[in-house]
Amino acid sequence: MSMQTRRSFFKSLAVGSVALGSAKWLQADQVVAAAKPQVQRRSLGRIGVDVPILALGLGSVFTRAFNNSSEEAKPLLQKALDHGVTCWDTSRNYGASERMIAPMVEKNRGRLFLISKSAERGYDGFMRELETSLETLRTDYLDIFHMHNFRPADDLDEIEKGALVAARKMRDEKVIRNFGVTGHSGARLLVDAIKRFDPDAVLTVFPCNRPDRGRYEDELLPLARERNMGVFAMKLIRHARNADLQGADLVRYGLTLDGVHSAVVGADNHGIMDENIRMASDFVPLSREEMARMTDEAQTRLAGDIAPWERPGYQDGATAAA
Repeated sequence: MSMQTRRSFFKSLAVGSVALGSAKWLQADQVVAAAKPQVQRRSLGRIGVDVPILALGLGSVFTRAFNNSSEEAKPLLQKALDHGVTCWDTSRNYGASERMIAPMVEKNRGRLFLISKSAERGYDGFMRELETSLETLRTDYLDIFHMHNFRPADDLDEIEKGALVAARKMRDEKVIRNFGVTGHSGARLLVDAIKRFDPDAVLTVFPCNRPDRGRYEDELLPLARERNMGVFAMKLIRHARNADLQGADLVRYGLTLDGVHSAVVGADNHGIMDENIRMASDFVPLSREEMARMTDEAQTRLAGDIAPWERPGYQDGATAAA
């Protein structure tokens, strides 16, 4: 055996030993996690991947609570992983969010269903933000990259010629496995975008007070089901503050809707995370009567109370109200 061959042989042994050791540690971590309650999972429409019904929202609630610090956020992120909350939802315009989670993403990429977003409408801007997201998150692909925060002022023709072309190209090249659309400025705009762009996923609002005269539930959701899209619900717990409703029950409301696969919920402390993990680990759908009661109570108590995202000029980002 030549010296070069021996070097290659011993190098392969060393690499194999490291890999075996890593595998043993990974198996040990999985055994520890399996001993803890695991959130239920659902198949994400035509995407076909099983995702937890509770997804971790990493916007303003998260970044403010942990002072933009990766180290301060680490215990909560580890708790999410330990209980199977492996779908993480971040964005380019969530301030320090991508940077904060990057160390945990790098260490646990194979366990995560990772989502980010860009509010850029043009081709170049969308591609530039995607590249920045990948670099910041220390990964070479995203499971979903959304065209983010559609608003009435947006020109769908412009998006179709710009960001949509970029999204489809990057999906073809598997840099992003899927692309989606998000918004909370009226169901009609998202319905039009879904019909024109045929995205793989949608992220929008399904709170129990049924905003926009119930169109998110009654028009958008049936369309998403028809197209077998992945559907993420957001802004579910906002009304817990001003109505006599429990946050976990508000999340249950969204998850009970036919066609919703996962609820994106921000967490600024371990108590809220624990409550939602318990609900999502032993999920029981609400009855029609329970849902109707929640809607009546929310609409009565919140009459005239306009949610932040319903106000003109609202920007969904790191400084936005929860």
